[in-house]
Amino acid sequence: MAGAAYSYEQLLEKLVRAKVKLEGARRSHSDRCMVEVDPEYHGPCTCGASGSNSVVNEALRELKL
Repeated sequence: MAGAAYSYEQLLEKLVRAKVKLEGARRSHSDRCMVEVDPEYHGPCTCGASGSNSVVNEALRELKL
């Protein structure tokens, strides 16, 4: 909806819904990921969860109220 005018309440509701969806989009590490396999592993995540979650966390920081 281009040019739609929203009330503050509607905008806040949209922000909250976006935040909830982003929080639900966080991924867990797979059972085969080195981060899960070896608690003392200090290398990068091998399943992609850390990379995916970093983008989600960045978006959540932007939405922080």
